[in-house]
Amino acid sequence: MQSLLNKLGWLVAGVVWSVNFAAAQIVVEGPGGRYNIHATISGPDGARATAVIQNDFKMHGAFNVTGAEVAQFTARGALTGSGLTGTLSSASGQLFTKTFTGDWRSATHQFTDAIVEAVTGLPGIAISQVTFVVQKTARPREIKDLYLMDLDGGVTRSLTDDNSLNLGPKFNTSGDKIVFTSWKSGYPDTWVIDLTARTRARVAFYPGLNSGGCFSPDGSRIALTLSKDGNTELYTIAAAGGDPQRLTRTVGTEATPTYSPDGGRIAFVSDDRGAPQIYLIASGGGASQRFNTFSGYATEPAWSPDGKLLAYSVRTAGSNQIAVSDVVTGQQTVLTAAGFNETPAWCRDSRHLVFSRGGKLCLIDSKTKKTVQIDNGLANCSEPNASR
Repeated sequence: MQSLLNKLGWLVAGVVWSVNFAAAQIVVEGPGGRYNIHATISGPDGARATAVIQNDFKMHGAFNVTGAEVAQFTARGALTGSGLTGTLSSASGQLFTKTFTGDWRSATHQFTDAIVEAVTGLPGIAISQVTFVVQKTARPREIKDLYLMDLDGGVTRSLTDDNSLNLGPKFNTSGDKIVFTSWKSGYPDTWVIDLTARTRARVAFYPGLNSGGCFSPDGSRIALTLSKDGNTELYTIAAAGGDPQRLTRTVGTEATPTYSPDGGRIAFVSDDRGAPQIYLIASGGGASQRFNTFSGYATEPAWSPDGKLLAYSVRTAGSNQIAVSDVVTGQQTVLTAAGFNETPAWCRDSRHLVFSRGGKLCLIDSKTKKTVQIDNGLANCSEPNASR
C-alpha cells in the first residue's frame, strides 16, 4: 500500500469589445489593464451581497473596485425574496437590466458573471463551484475526504465521510457529477457522485488500481488508468461503467488523463521514457506523441475549455510551478514563481485556473499572473477542480 501511495503522489495535481445588449461599444481598460467598477446591492442581505460582489471582482483580476466618481461602470442590484434585479451602466448609458433567481449568494454571483461577460466578452466564473480534497489524518492511516464550495470559498460542505482515502475529484462538463478515486472498499476504485440525485456509484473496480478518472466532454465516457492487466495503462469506459477500451501499451505508468474539449484527444502523463512527461493520444487510441513542456518532469495536464491551452505542473529546482502552453504553437508561460504549486484546473473562461499551494487553494489569472488565496476556513486542501 505504501508504494502505491507514493506513486499516486504524481498519478492523481489594451482595448476590448464590451457587449451592450443594444449595440457593441469599445471600452478602454483602466489602470493596470483593469476596468474600474462601482458595485452596490440593496435590500435584505444587501450589505453581505455588496461584500460578495466586490470580492468577486477583486478575485477576478480584470476589475478595480472603486468609488462612483472614477468608475467606468456602475453596477446596482436590489435583492428581493426570490432573487436579485441588477443593472449595469456606463458613461454611455444603461447596458442591461436583468433578474437573477436563487438565494442571495447565488443571485449575486450570477450578477457578477453577467457583468464580466458584458464587459470582457468572456464567461464569468463567480458562480462556479470547486471540488477539492482535505487531508484529515496523515500516514500511515491517511484519511482524505472530498469537499465542495463556491469559487470564493463560501458554502463549503463535505461530499464524503468514509474514514478512507478519496482523491482526484473532477467535474463533468455540466457540473452535476464528480468522478474520483476512493479506497472506501479497501481498494482504489473509481466512483461517480451525482450531485443532483445525491447518490454515489462505483463504476470501475477491477483488480489493482482504478484511478485518475476524467469525463469526456459529452459525459458519455470516463478516461482513467487501470492496472488490471499488470501494467498501469490508459483506458476509457462508459460513464456508468462497462468494458474498458485500452488506449496505451507501454512499459511505463500512465496517469491523470484530460480530454480535449472536442473529445478528440486525451492528454496524459507517462514515465515510459524515464521521468513523468505529458503525452497526447487520440481518444480512440493509436500512437501517442510527447508534448513539449521544456521540463524534465511534468505532470497533471489540464485542457482549457476553449481547447487552445494546456496547463500542467513542472518540477524546477526542487519546487513545482504551474505552466501553460499554447497547444498549437507550443509557446509556454510559467505562471507561478515561488512555492510548491500543484494540480492546476481551468475555470470556464479559459483565463483563470485553480490550484493548490502549501495546503491552501488559489485562483490565478493566466493573463496577469495575479494569484488570490481562496479562504474556505480549511487546512490541508489540495486537488481543486472547478465546474464549468
